[in-house]
Amino acid sequence: MLDGGRIIGGLAILIVGVAGPLWLGAARGVKTEALPKPVAGDRCIEPREEMRKNHPALLASWRERVVRFGDRVHHQDDGRDVRISLTGTCLGCHGKAAAFCDKCHAQAAVTLSCWGCHEQQ
Repeated sequence: MLDGGRIIGGLAILIVGVAGPLWLGAARGVKTEALPKPVAGDRCIEPREEMRKNHPALLASWRERVVRFGDRVHHQDDGRDVRISLTGTCLGCHGKAAAFCDKCHAQAAVTLSCWGCHEQQ
């Protein structure tokens, strides 16, 4: 094996070349843009961390309830009743989708299907 040094050197260069940008990105950390605070209202449907993790499931549940059962009221654990409406309830507090939804979903590389049915604000 006369070319063993070259092979090992070439593999080392390949590994650093491929993994280097990943290591550099991990060392710098992921920069995320802060989302704007709600423009209206003082409380969200659920606590902030719950909404960050589970808002897709909540919105899917709302869609099913409205489309299949005509149910347009969400009953909160604290006794509040909230109208089920993406554009009326959610964007009523958070403002335009481009400033709130789209910014975060673009950062997370998530494609939204909401605007196939809802008019984008």
